[in-house]
Amino acid sequence: MTKVRAYLAMSLDGFVAGEGDSLDWLEPRPRGAAPVAASPWSEVPEDALVFADFLAQVGAIVMGRRTYDIVEGFDDWPYGETPMIIATHRPLTTAKPTVTAARGALKEILGHAKEVAGAKDVYVDGGTMVRDALDQGLLDEIIVTLVPTVLGRGVPLFAGMARAAELTVLRVTRYGEGLVQLHLDCRR
Repeated sequence: MTKVRAYLAMSLDGFVAGEGDSLDWLEPRPRGAAPVAASPWSEVPEDALVFADFLAQVGAIVMGRRTYDIVEGFDDWPYGETPMIIATHRPLTTAKPTVTAARGALKEILGHAKEVAGAKDVYVDGGTMVRDALDQGLLDEIIVTLVPTVLGRGVPLFAGMARAAELTVLRVTRYGEGLVQLHLDCRR
């Protein structure tokens, strides 16, 4: 059965991007930098936290326009050939061949994405898209990797939700020098 899943990194204070949509805080720490966790923290090496493993389970991506405008500028396109549906009211001027625009209610866009995904999952990306999907009861699972950084301001993940959401913790994994990944079931 196709699941609708989100996969994001989040600062300790709840932001998925910094001020000005900055993702610089996600860059790997330089060797020799002060540790972000005291020994013996690491259970799983940080290099085991591989986005490609998650993406291999995905048959379609639904992304908000704001997020797409940011990732479109990445030097390396991390999404491979996975079909991507961008929820937008503006035309896409420089879309990649696997990218299409969609308008309408999120429920309809996700329904279309499920058809495109076939037997694989649908990946929802972007703070607003994830928050809206959770608010509307359309998200099955969210995977959040907590980064031990406090940004103070930026793009919030959960702030501004219309209703409370009760989630079930499926799994917690510690990575490298202080990253914590939560696998949460949203179907409560």
